[in-house]
Amino acid sequence: MAKVGEGDPRWIVDDRKDGTNVNAWHWEERDLSAYVHDKLKKVFLSLKFLENQDGVAYAQIDEVSEILGDVTVAQRKGKMMCYFELKMTLQWSGKAADGEPEAKLIKGKLEVPEVDHDELPNDFGIDVSCQEKGAAALRVEDAVRTAGRARVRAELRRFFDALYEEYRIGKVVKSGAGMPPPLPPPPKTTTTTEARREKAEGGGSLTEGVLTWKMRWRVPIEQLFHLLVDERTASLYTRGPAQLDARTGGTFQFLGGVISGYFVELQAPGRIREQWRLKHWPVGIHSSVVMQLIKEEPGVTVLDFAQHGIPSGELQNVKEGWRVNFFDAMRTFCGVSMEYI
Repeated sequence: MAKVGEGDPRWIVDDRKDGTNVNAWHWEERDLSAYVHDKLKKVFLSLKFLENQDGVAYAQIDEVSEILGDVTVAQRKGKMMCYFELKMTLQWSGKAADGEPEAKLIKGKLEVPEVDHDELPNDFGIDVSCQEKGAAALRVEDAVRTAGRARVRAELRRFFDALYEEYRIGKVVKSGAGMPPPLPPPPKTTTTTEARREKAEGGGSLTEGVLTWKMRWRVPIEQLFHLLVDERTASLYTRGPAQLDARTGGTFQFLGGVISGYFVELQAPGRIREQWRLKHWPVGIHSSVVMQLIKEEPGVTVLDFAQHGIPSGELQNVKEGWRVNFFDAMRTFCGVSMEYI
């Protein structure tokens, strides 16, 4: 967002003395992950989806034993959007029909390895497993495989349809009307480890879950921005397949999918915000990347880089990846001067 007093012509709204985000024209977002996790646990609690059919007395979902992933509602230029990526494990139980010789309780799991906002309308994958063996168990498991999976898909679609309606997803609103209120932050306790800040080699600074860098590039600001968001150029300096839809809300992949995410904000030539992840991270886990490009003088650009929310144990790996595959590679590819400051 433009700072108070700045007259940057790239921003369409007028400056406000109080720095207000007028009509929510710039990017705003709310993390609804905890809210959605809690609601979905209630949706699937003791949910019966089959009764007295196909040799099965009943089958039901008992509970959601695990749910992971992010749910974000965002507003860009007044338009409401929703991004999510979830992984779920549901416990189910059932019995064969009365009169069957093995009318015992059958238990198992329904697992949703991954579902996101793009895959939700499709028949996304759901795995079914059963703890018991035998004819009765197989009959109940088959019923879960058909009726159970269909019910899980239907309930998830119904839930997100209601969420989209509540927050007017896909519609244009005014004055931030569609945004949910910010959720109160959880209580935070600071430990010695979290408070420690270590200076890393190559100019980067590491904290618990945070990586920061500052570089001075001897290139014009427009050229540096182009290097960071151009698909063909990125494929060359990373020496791997790259796909970039360089617009706000567009997705990206580097190194053949090892790195992926989407652009939260793209303001040429000065600002890039991303939701960024490595392929091996748990489903739904993203970090936030902000790159601020500052024209220091003609032909000289300062790049302020910050990445927050990096999973535990991944800091050094992420730092080396950025340095080797991006910043040092860009410097070599272009044959220009760059220094970490």
